[in-house]
Amino acid sequence: MPELDIDKPRRRTKAYGVLLASLVAVGSLVLVAITQEPKSAVSSPGPAKAAIVPQIADSKSEAEVVFRGKSFSVMQRNVVLPFSGEITKIHVRVGDTVEKDAKLVTYKLDRQSMMSLQASLYPEAVLRLKAGVYDQRINLKKLKTVGLPVKELELEKAQKDYNDLRTLESKRLAAPDAVANSLRVVKATKKAVLEIQESIDQAESALEKLTKDLEFYEDKQKRDLDLLEWQTNRTYEKDSKLPQDVAYLVAPIAGKIIWLNADLRVEAEISRGFRAVLMALTNPMVVRCKVHELDLVKLKMGAKGTVKFDAIPQKTYHCKVSRIPWVSRNPSLEVPADYEIEASLEDADGRIMDGLTCNVNVNVRQ
Repeated sequence: MPELDIDKPRRRTKAYGVLLASLVAVGSLVLVAITQEPKSAVSSPGPAKAAIVPQIADSKSEAEVVFRGKSFSVMQRNVVLPFSGEITKIHVRVGDTVEKDAKLVTYKLDRQSMMSLQASLYPEAVLRLKAGVYDQRINLKKLKTVGLPVKELELEKAQKDYNDLRTLESKRLAAPDAVANSLRVVKATKKAVLEIQESIDQAESALEKLTKDLEFYEDKQKRDLDLLEWQTNRTYEKDSKLPQDVAYLVAPIAGKIIWLNADLRVEAEISRGFRAVLMALTNPMVVRCKVHELDLVKLKMGAKGTVKFDAIPQKTYHCKVSRIPWVSRNPSLEVPADYEIEASLEDADGRIMDGLTCNVNVNVRQ
């Protein structure tokens, strides 16, 4: 009878156990690798060219710091339509450089604006007072040159008749009743003379008041006319041949046309207060930068530096710090403060537009 090998199954079972333990260990490692959060990559990307993010400036050396900024014109002026009307001609285009008081737009006033214009050119109060002054002067002239002299002659005649009758009465050639009647005529004539003199005084007083009122309203008319001519940018006495409904928009400053309203078209009907044109001084220009508080304390007024625009990389401009504020843009206690400084470009050449991003290198050597 053959003998059974009892150790062989035991060795097989032991091998299976080792294999199973190995599989369990490998599965545990895979599970740990899957469930563990991946570590984030550490990087220090530079600031994006198109954005200005408040941050500590890059320190190239102890004598220079670098900021990101944008260009701005020193001053901008809006040109607004003071009256409603129809656009008849546009004299400029975006990018044109014009002198002060140059014509920008010609337009024609609408009916409602013309009513306002007529009220300023021919105010009702002035016309009424002029008529009143004229009538009062005529009335006063009549009283002084006709009414009063006639009554004074009548008084003189009545006084002479009375004196003659008294002489005749003393000679018993006239009746006492005739003398009494003559005296009543003298008194009545004197009263009439006094009434005319009182009327003259009242007319002179009324004329003086009317004249003062007329002067006041004429001064008001002159101020209204000055305002009207300033708004329409034309004169009405010198330009008497020009239709009264024609008005202009002119340049308030010498500078460049940087924006025209898209609705500004010939034959377009535009309402009052319409923002038509934007002008700016483009030389000199300024650059504004957001500066971290740690860098702000390094800057001084007048510190010089250089500017290189992303859109004009081939040229380097020179600048000088012209404004350092004391007030932070974000005064919150939870975050560091950042400030908006300003540097003026010393050699702006007309190529720099509003809003161009740039790098500003400022010298901070003590």
